[in-house]
Amino acid sequence: MRLEPTPRPDHVLRVSARLITSSAILHLSSDELERAVTQEQIENPTLDVQEHRICLLCGTSMYGPTCPACGHFAQQLLDPPLNSSPPIYEPITEPLWAYQQQTFFDIDNYGFAESDGEDEFDPLASIPTEATLEETLLPQLEALVTPDDAPIAEQLVGNLNERGYLEMSIEEISTHLRVPYARVAYVLSQLHTLEPLGIGARNPRECLLIQLEALSELETPHPLAYTLINGYLDLLGHSQFAEIARRLHVPEQAVRQASLYIRTKLHPYPALIYRDTMHNPRFSTTTSYIRPDVIIRKNAAGLEIELMEEKRYTFQVTRQPHFLTAGLDAKQDAPEVQHYFHHQSERARFFVDCIQRRWQTLRRVAELVIDYQREFLDTGRYLRPLTRAEVASRLELDEGTVSRATANKYALLPSGRLIPFSDFFDGSLGIKDILRELIQSEESSHRFSDEELARLLSARGLPLARRTITKYREEMGIGSSRERT
Repeated sequence: MRLEPTPRPDHVLRVSARLITSSAILHLSSDELERAVTQEQIENPTLDVQEHRICLLCGTSMYGPTCPACGHFAQQLLDPPLNSSPPIYEPITEPLWAYQQQTFFDIDNYGFAESDGEDEFDPLASIPTEATLEETLLPQLEALVTPDDAPIAEQLVGNLNERGYLEMSIEEISTHLRVPYARVAYVLSQLHTLEPLGIGARNPRECLLIQLEALSELETPHPLAYTLINGYLDLLGHSQFAEIARRLHVPEQAVRQASLYIRTKLHPYPALIYRDTMHNPRFSTTTSYIRPDVIIRKNAAGLEIELMEEKRYTFQVTRQPHFLTAGLDAKQDAPEVQHYFHHQSERARFFVDCIQRRWQTLRRVAELVIDYQREFLDTGRYLRPLTRAEVASRLELDEGTVSRATANKYALLPSGRLIPFSDFFDGSLGIKDILRELIQSEESSHRFSDEELARLLSARGLPLARRTITKYREEMGIGSSRERT
């Protein structure tokens, strides 16, 4: 008789509710976590949340209405009165952290950390003012470039027309300021990264392509969107769908669907988006901005990592808040009250523990990824192929844990560029950088075919099929060797 081990009925993998909650908190985006913290603070009297005032775009500590580093404008949090406490057992209907609505904004004073105390009693200082598009853009752009390039930033922002397009050419600004063409082009590329997307474009085609590139980081765009914008925008503007379909050899219905996608997702005039947001309360209250979760900084020792949430929140769990138990009958209500507070404090500790595990996991993953992609962070190119499975194996974590830790998370690079964390795991991005460099280095008399590009990449240790090269080249919007002639 052959004996074989048989699984016992009780040896079954069970997923507890606590594990599900912990995984759900790990998967939350920064905005979702903020709402979860606020909700838990409202519902749980034993949880005390101290929120430190930091810039949600660069992580710098803030003491006034604007960030001293990047110039981002944020409404100040109202400090609660020292000797006040909420009524006993009355439901709290207002958020515990209220926002001051009347804050004076001075674009010329954005670099100072503290505001002038004399304005507290100035009635004119309490009048809410709306910053113009130029006042909003200039501090952000100057924070992304060196002080020597500040005059270039002023020229670029100052020459935007009412639609948000740049009226002067790079050559004109370069000649006027007597600076190299490349410096002006670099500052303009940084302007293109700011909100509203497409600002600083030279024409509607470039504006829509900038927006489409940013949108492709969040979702997969319509496969014909780039082609229509890049080569058939005039026909698209006149709704000549049949002619476009004939030239592209695709069904007319596909062209109509791509046109609907472009009209729904993109906007050709970025300045009008800003104007509508400022003057329409419905848009201004629902507009959200992508905020970094991980900030990567360069210092004398190398690269360092900061977690925005870790700098922003401090948690403390109390066993029995005194203001809620005041006036209770100790003999009759003490056991029930003690049981209630014990349950709430256990719930608060578990909630805080889940958030701290989230921070620990995100930091471990970020440190490994940043160390692996150090060349990309130093030079801005050549992302090394990396998968979430490799990260999970090196950190001895489950691949699902790594996936949840990096989902809906963003990293602020030392260059000031904000990218999704998923970009670190897109191996094709590094290959596309090399492919673009090879194409840019080719001579006008001889353009590399896809077969030649495949051989050059293979010589660099990146063996790829010719059809893969063709796919990457088309995704980057680069024509074939005949079209580049």
